[in-house]
Amino acid sequence: MTFIPRTLSGLICAASLAFGLPALAAEKVNIGVVTGPTFVHTLAANKFKEAVDKALPGKYDIVVHHSAALGSETQVLQQLQLGTVQMSVCTTGPVEAFVPEIKALEMPFLFSSYEATDKVLDGPIGQDLLKRFDKAGLVGMHFLDNGFRNVTNSKQAVKGPDDLKGMKIRTMESPTHLAIWRAIGANPTPMAWPITTQLQQGVLDGQENPVSVISAAKLNEAGQKYLTMTRHVYSALVFVGSKAFMDTLPAADRKVFMDAAATASMAGRRFVRDNEASQLAALKAAGMQVVDNPDLAAFRAKTEPVYASLTGDTKKIVDEIRKTVK
Repeated sequence: MTFIPRTLSGLICAASLAFGLPALAAEKVNIGVVTGPTFVHTLAANKFKEAVDKALPGKYDIVVHHSAALGSETQVLQQLQLGTVQMSVCTTGPVEAFVPEIKALEMPFLFSSYEATDKVLDGPIGQDLLKRFDKAGLVGMHFLDNGFRNVTNSKQAVKGPDDLKGMKIRTMESPTHLAIWRAIGANPTPMAWPITTQLQQGVLDGQENPVSVISAAKLNEAGQKYLTMTRHVYSALVFVGSKAFMDTLPAADRKVFMDAAATASMAGRRFVRDNEASQLAALKAAGMQVVDNPDLAAFRAKTEPVYASLTGDTKKIVDEIRKTVK
């Protein structure tokens, strides 16, 4: 074996720089999101990219793949486990299949305000939930907002649960969300995003999402004439990393990635909260009929039995959330 003296090695490196020989290629980081470029998921992913590029210029080639270019959220999470995709910003609903305890965040009418969600997600409960991603081959990095979910439909103004009876309502691919809508009396249909075509064709009667999503997706132009402000579930987003990828990062770079996710998450929360009122006003101005004050007591009564499904750690977490936000 031939060894190159350290001084000669240094001269070779210096010569490479002097003569403009190619430097090491930037490591590619693929971020998969299912939403379009104007949604908070994608905006937060781009903020993350900006923060990492600023801290580690030229070291990582971060590419944000939006509009489900890499597949549904479930498919992207599977790719994160394999290490073929490095990161995602996704809703917590589909995460339930990988981290069962995340179900605690999906329970109906558990949160009443963003102050309450911040207290939980930024405190010990949220940190504990993020640590639980590890056992699934994932890294929970930081929570941000999707917003409080509301129901839209093409049939009629909905003032109470009975108005939704039998309606085909698209839900996320989440057992908890299916249980909520069955309890309400609707006909829940789990379906990956995007769903515009299915709404336009009448395959679905309605769907449920935060105002930010309803606005960005222009669902009022897809036949969704009625919006009811149920705020039935707080919908969190989460920055998720592939453990296979994150474990290869130098400690300093990993810290940059985690800090960038936190920075981007805070920007995402501000975006959702600062724009909700104006987005709702724009939907009303465009002709969407909005029920601002539905019979929430009736919705709560219908969905309360969903809590009976809680067991083990998930039940304990929900109990802790209730103590924290009361």
